[in-house]
Amino acid sequence: MSDDAEGLCELCKNSCKTKCSKCKLVYYCSVEHQKEHWIEHKEHCKSYEIRENQTLGKFLVAKRDLERDEIIFVDSPLFFGPGPYKIEEESPFSCVGCSKILLDEIRSCPECGWPACNFDCEGLKSPQMHGLECQILKLKPRKPNESDYDHFRFDTLIILRALFLQKTNKKKWDALMNLEDHLNDRGPNNQIFKIVQEKVSFIQENFIKPLQLFEKENGQVILPIVSADIMHKIYATLDVNATEISDPVDLFILYPTASLIEHNCVPNTCQIIDENNNGYKVTFRAAMPIKKGEHITSTYTNILWGTQERRRHLKESKYFSCICKRCSDPTELGTYFSALLCLGSDEKPCKGIQLPTHPTEDNCLWMCNQCHIKLPNKEIIDFVSHLNNEVNKELEKKPQMEALEEFMNKLQIFLHPNHFLMYSVKHSLVQLYDVNGDIEISNAFLEDKMKICNEMIQLTKKLDPGNARLALYLAVLLNEQSMAKFKVLTRCLGSTSEELESNKELIQEVFSLFEENRRVLKYEREFEAGSKLLQVVESNEIKFKNWLSEHNVII
Repeated sequence: MSDDAEGLCELCKNSCKTKCSKCKLVYYCSVEHQKEHWIEHKEHCKSYEIRENQTLGKFLVAKRDLERDEIIFVDSPLFFGPGPYKIEEESPFSCVGCSKILLDEIRSCPECGWPACNFDCEGLKSPQMHGLECQILKLKPRKPNESDYDHFRFDTLIILRALFLQKTNKKKWDALMNLEDHLNDRGPNNQIFKIVQEKVSFIQENFIKPLQLFEKENGQVILPIVSADIMHKIYATLDVNATEISDPVDLFILYPTASLIEHNCVPNTCQIIDENNNGYKVTFRAAMPIKKGEHITSTYTNILWGTQERRRHLKESKYFSCICKRCSDPTELGTYFSALLCLGSDEKPCKGIQLPTHPTEDNCLWMCNQCHIKLPNKEIIDFVSHLNNEVNKELEKKPQMEALEEFMNKLQIFLHPNHFLMYSVKHSLVQLYDVNGDIEISNAFLEDKMKICNEMIQLTKKLDPGNARLALYLAVLLNEQSMAKFKVLTRCLGSTSEELESNKELIQEVFSLFEENRRVLKYEREFEAGSKLLQVVESNEIKFKNWLSEHNVII
């Protein structure tokens, strides 16, 4: 990276202007000197450092100021494999080689007979996937009348792959052993412990005993550490740290560095997993500017849940109570994403806003900001849970616009307009407000659509200012808003170039929405949903440009 500043080449000490493109902290006079010095420089080149304290354990902080979109690190998996859940009857199997979910014809691994997508699937021979475990699976004979779902225990495979790190990569094995596992939170009387113990017992009886007999007969040790305790630790480590991909594969992936990233309900990084070559490398970028010394964060839960739901999920699945800035604020950073409308105690509702008094306390009271009536937390949780079920039922029906509007109006009696359940309904509703169909629509209809879109765009940006998790949600809203404004132009401006010229501001707004949408989808294009949405956005932009051209408008 070149600029006006000069420095001394790290190798030859000659004056030069070219900085290391990654850390931007040191200078090199040539590519050759940079390559020669890389072995010494690479550790210092990292834009982050690992720290540790009693509260957070290990976590990452920025060693320097990081710009938005800057790559922080690229991480390769320690190991990966099918999710540690038993496949239920009538559910599809996944390929034992590549973990692709098998929705069509099922073939078998030529060696062990387990389900596969193809006889020559590359994953069947790969040591990182099925290649090594296959030899153990062959040792388990099929029992008489044993069903496929009892025989093909995919929930145990990822443990076998982890155990084989002892043989294939001692460095990765040591890294696995050093990751947080929260085993102290999963005592023998815990339900999760009992579920895992069943899996461990199955592995010991069906795979480890035959393997140890084979080792004894052949005078060799293939897997030296196979205790129940070590398998419990691996399962616990996966539970706390693994990244899950559920479509088009069934996969749990464990990363050494990514596992150290701290949780925050407003994350400052985004991540992209490369699924093209089965290596599953993950790239973490700064979703927003990160200052030197600032914690580098991701999120372990759903941003579109309210505080109660997020904190409960994190406590049950990750064994910690989140006290981030969003969770600690009763208004959730001014979004009111969990707020209810107060119905008061009289016949006439006061319509104040009901908020938790101390949202990071499990049994806090909720108080109205007008009449000050207080309600217990459990009562609020039960009520919202009931409404959540109703919302899910309604959206599963794929209702028409009028039915969904009526349902939304009912919710508005109880919920703040920005409540997370309202968000879900409104996001579906704006996509039903068709402005391009054959049915004539009113100007009031267009105004309503643009108003809802604008409110939801602003809300989405507050919830996820770095587009770390809600890029697709935001992109849909931006697209709907751009097409609504386009419709306004086609309807209200007539066809003369003079009339169009006088509305350049609105025209520029439409162009700005298209431009912003391309930025939002910049990294989502790597995935099918993002790629398809980007095609829609680009197609709409072409339509808009063609329409302007037909009316001789030059912007």
